[in-house]
Amino acid sequence: MEKLEKFLNAILESRKVWLLEAKEGFFAMLEDNDGEPYIPLWESEDLALKAAQGDWEGYSVTDMGFSELGHWLKELAGDDIDIAVSPESEGEITAIPAVRFRNWLKPYDDHSYKEIDDEDDDFDYGDGWAQPWN
Repeated sequence: MEKLEKFLNAILESRKVWLLEAKEGFFAMLEDNDGEPYIPLWESEDLALKAAQGDWEGYSVTDMGFSELGHWLKELAGDDIDIAVSPESEGEITAIPAVRFRNWLKPYDDHSYKEIDDEDDDFDYGDGWAQPWN
């Protein structure tokens, strides 16, 4: 639990997580002994950089803010993919179900990231777009 608490406190301070990206939109994944998939997240750029070796050599380190992460966690939950908190090179992981992590994250979301299919009615599409019917 100490590792998870450290991770959560660190990302609350920075308001972002760090990932390894193979190419745009394709992120590092890992599996446990039962073949269950996880997306690894790190609380700092330095830890993610240290992990970019072996199978992940050549992956770039990228960050993701809470607002975008909240959307992404919804997709991951739908695909039954969970989160691995700062996995270690020895293969040991601390797992968080994506849906549980998303629920924890919701109060800290600044709503800066929007997608067209958002259920929010207050999305600003800009001038001349989706004008109300008179």
